[in-house]
Amino acid sequence: MIAQSKMKRYSEQMKNNDWMLWYSSHYPEIDKYTSWLIPWKVYTIAGYSNTGKSRFVYWYVNHILNMWKKVIFISLEVDKGLLFQHLCCNRYNVYNRGLKDENIDITDFANLLIFDDIYNIDEIEELILSEKPDMCVIDFIQNIQVTMMSWYEAMAMVARKLQEIAIRSNTIMMDLSQISNDTARELSKGNTSFITLKGAWEFIASSDVVILLSMMDWDMMVTIAKTKFASKPEESLLYKTDFGRSKFHYIKSWF
Repeated sequence: MIAQSKMKRYSEQMKNNDWMLWYSSHYPEIDKYTSWLIPWKVYTIAGYSNTGKSRFVYWYVNHILNMWKKVIFISLEVDKGLLFQHLCCNRYNVYNRGLKDENIDITDFANLLIFDDIYNIDEIEELILSEKPDMCVIDFIQNIQVTMMSWYEAMAMVARKLQEIAIRSNTIMMDLSQISNDTARELSKGNTSFITLKGAWEFIASSDVVILLSMMDWDMMVTIAKTKFASKPEESLLYKTDFGRSKFHYIKSWF
């Protein structure tokens, strides 16, 4: 029934020319393997602590805001004031101490809603269905709270629920996830054939795209761990993390 109603809505939108089936992202090199960003799909950005997951996602957020699309950012890790500061630094290409109030154009963030006090999955569902954003970012999913069940069962339920919410709300769902300790150990050995996320296998199973981030010296290695839309690249992407620049270079996989 959901699929039928969705196709009917798309047909009506096509007649009125008031829709987009997908959106380009800040990372065209990644778009080749993910078919851009598609509403009602789930994109998981995974990595160990302090690998730059949040900063990596800020580029996605500001790119979508540039299209005058509505974004909800649910921060379960830092308060919304600090998050807004980080998004501003990303947008205006400055360090934190170089950010001045007079440099911020508040209209750049007119379609951004930030929440740092919503942890319950049911409240997240209610928020997204009521606000109907074009994109929702959750940082990070292991901090979502579910009661009356074990943590593994709770995380499995969260994974399935986020997929359901994305479909019902026609929203690009992007979540940040910690990787398991076993995967972290394998990454340290240069192996990405074993990938699990912290909490439950359903996080990978319910995701349409999984992007794995890891660091090599001061550069970020980007691995398309899963994609339903194209073949995974045989080579890794090297993200040059020199401040403010987001250029990828294809290199022979070091994994």
